[in-house]
Amino acid sequence: MKLIKPVDITEPKLVSSNVSENDYPAWSSATRYAIGARVISNHRIYEALVENSNRDPATDTLQPPAWLDTGATNRWRMFDDKLESLTTNPGTITVTIKPGAVVNSIAMFNVSGKSVLLQMVDAGEGVVYSKTVTLVDAGVTNWYDHFFLPVELRTDLVLLDLPAYGSANIVVTVDAGAEQAAVGHFVVGAQQELGTALYGTSVGINDYSIKKVDDFGNTTVVRRSYSNRADFDIVLDTPTVGRVRRLLAEMRATPVVWIGEESYEATILFGYYKDFTLVFSGPSVSEGSISVEAIV
Repeated sequence: MKLIKPVDITEPKLVSSNVSENDYPAWSSATRYAIGARVISNHRIYEALVENSNRDPATDTLQPPAWLDTGATNRWRMFDDKLESLTTNPGTITVTIKPGAVVNSIAMFNVSGKSVLLQMVDAGEGVVYSKTVTLVDAGVTNWYDHFFLPVELRTDLVLLDLPAYGSANIVVTVDAGAEQAAVGHFVVGAQQELGTALYGTSVGINDYSIKKVDDFGNTTVVRRSYSNRADFDIVLDTPTVGRVRRLLAEMRATPVVWIGEESYEATILFGYYKDFTLVFSGPSVSEGSISVEAIV
């Protein structure tokens, strides 16, 4: 089992993107805005709550507030730590990122497309890594499913075999063909080993939908978001228990990528751990459990 602590993608680290940032006009100090007007400031979209002028929504602290932050722009949604706020673009999404740190892993969540191409390009050595991953789910086990059931597409993936470069650019392309490409969240960082996830690990969801039944038996369902969850059982070398405990303590209240087994999509989550227990089972091998809940 591994985790990836994300590198924070700031403006200097996003070298290029083919997704336009033209959702709304840029905020201007010379413009008087009516209630409901929307603008972009510091890659965020703001809606005017009151008629105002010369009140920059990114820095304004006057009361009552003049602006409501409605979220990141389309270009930046794939870096906002939220899985359901999608960066979308017709056909492809291509971004180039300069992490500015030694990284060896990427993860992508809530992806919509047919394939993902990942390359690492070093200024001196050129392309040092290139891999194309199909998003077509390979879980078909018989001919009937192959011919008669609809094709399922993976939405989450990790790549853990990147060479550890500190200066290379990472170029990612999500190809959706003639359809709309989308990415919920993109993570790049360095992986850290926790142990080995065991069979017996459980996965599921927390459903935030509401079902109400009135006095006459009529049912009303309000469909809402859900979050993934997993309870990992792990084994680890006893001498590493102290290191893993310190690492997990450092990761408290911090969203990271959790990877039970990279070939099992359901064990890949981006979120927080709720609790963990490490047991000194013996002088050589110890046991543990980690409960993780993904963010929405």
